[in-house]
Amino acid sequence: MESLNIESLSKLMQFSISPAVLISAVGLLLLTVTNRLGRAIDRSRNIVKDLDLSEQTVRGDAVAQLRILVRRASLLRLSVSFLVMSIFFSCLMILFLFLKGSGRTGIDDIVIGTFALNLASLLGAMGFLLADIFLSLNALKIEVARHLRPNEWA
Repeated sequence: MESLNIESLSKLMQFSISPAVLISAVGLLLLTVTNRLGRAIDRSRNIVKDLDLSEQTVRGDAVAQLRILVRRASLLRLSVSFLVMSIFFSCLMILFLFLKGSGRTGIDDIVIGTFALNLASLLGAMGFLLADIFLSLNALKIEVARHLRPNEWA
């Protein structure tokens, strides 16, 4: 009887490792996104400082960049929120897997549901991160437009 408990515990640990690895991977993505958010906020503060001291001639480009940075910060905030939800659903999935391993029946659908919510959250976060990347390229185009012709933008 004791070997049966060890075997079932071993299988339970194997099932729980995948969500734990997913938590680690999402944590790295979360680190990346929060770094991008911090840079967008810092850049916004620098532009606001420059706008306070600048001449009227360069204000248009700076204001356009500031609008993009505010939009980027909003997208990145959403991405962070979805990544945190993904980690939350991974933790719930581990909990439900342990409950299932302890003999609870009928929670298979709950495990599948939390996995689906986890993946949906991860996909949402990646969508917002991708939107941020496109916006950051738009801001770059505004900044370099005075020095490059439009056909030189890749």
